[in-house]
Amino acid sequence: MRPGVVGAVMVVGGGIGGVQAALDLAEAGFRVYLVEKSPAIGGRMAQLDKTFPTNDCSMCILSPKLVECGRHPDVVLLTYSELLSLEGEPGRFVAKVLKRARHVREDLCTGCGTCMEKCPRKAPSEFDEGMGQRKAIYIPYPQAIPRVPVIDEEICTYFQKGKCRLCEKFCPTGAVDFEQKDEVLELEVGAVILALGYRPFDARLKEEYGYGRYKDVL
Repeated sequence: MRPGVVGAVMVVGGGIGGVQAALDLAEAGFRVYLVEKSPAIGGRMAQLDKTFPTNDCSMCILSPKLVECGRHPDVVLLTYSELLSLEGEPGRFVAKVLKRARHVREDLCTGCGTCMEKCPRKAPSEFDEGMGQRKAIYIPYPQAIPRVPVIDEEICTYFQKGKCRLCEKFCPTGAVDFEQKDEVLELEVGAVILALGYRPFDARLKEEYGYGRYKDVL
């Protein structure tokens, strides 16, 4: 490695592409910062049942990679985070990353799920494309990594009305932290990989199929 070159890489996007890139880099000896804007890695592939063309189970392929990514000593997971800025040149970049408050401490949470069981508020589940429901404090899907809930401030009764805090009361490890704040991390990396994935097609643009008008059109 050339003098002055930073031996760390940032991967932006925690879908299957970003996860595989992070694992390959970590196995090659690089320190990897995996930045994902949602509360868990996995991306769109985690929502699929089967994969084309082999018809293999999607989660059977993805889940071991998620676990390995979460356990690898050279992969730093920065979920619920976004890249704010990137300055510098190849070999030495300075990246600023906004790490949003989960209001659940990752170092204390065991993923037991008690907080979610006790939470009285519900909202449409983004993971289930609105066809299911989740709580105001939630883990996006059962195999999610990290298995640490996040509190949706727009739904949470405490953040909206100043009362409730049942999740905090029943948490056996004291992991719920309503005072947790957003923080901006400044990281030095030698290279950046963008694995931003894709957005599903907006079916409302094809009005002839009745999406949004008929409940059986998904």
